[in-house]
Amino acid sequence: MISDDEQIARYAYALGNVPVSVADKAYAAAFARLAAVQRQNLLDEVCAQLPVAPRAPILDDPSAFAALMRDLHARVAVVGVRDAGSFAAAFVVSPPIIAYFTTGAGSVAIDDRPLWLQELVGHETAPIDGGRMHHRPGVNTGDWYGS
Repeated sequence: MISDDEQIARYAYALGNVPVSVADKAYAAAFARLAAVQRQNLLDEVCAQLPVAPRAPILDDPSAFAALMRDLHARVAVVGVRDAGSFAAAFVVSPPIIAYFTTGAGSVAIDDRPLWLQELVGHETAPIDGGRMHHRPGVNTGDWYGS
């Protein structure tokens, strides 16, 4: 079981390593997965901490929630809500985050990402030769060196 603190740390890592467009889609996807009561509770707690409450209704519009989350105050507030760990986990495992690190630009340097992220996206680190070559002098390495 992953603690809420670890879930929030993973959320912060993912958020800091994806473009705004991917973050927007991930916020919308995570928000859409919540039940109506959970959405209302999340919005109530986040909006209570904002200096200025949002004008447009957000409850039934994941895109509006994503736009709200572009505000730094909202991002700070969301990690302080009662169920922050669950929301953070939903953000990290959302399809936009997974896609960014499996087929998007984030996949280019996946070997340099934390192990939890590599495991999340199903990345397996393997040696460049797939273990087919011997790297000791004098061992027959097949046709690689013209032998």
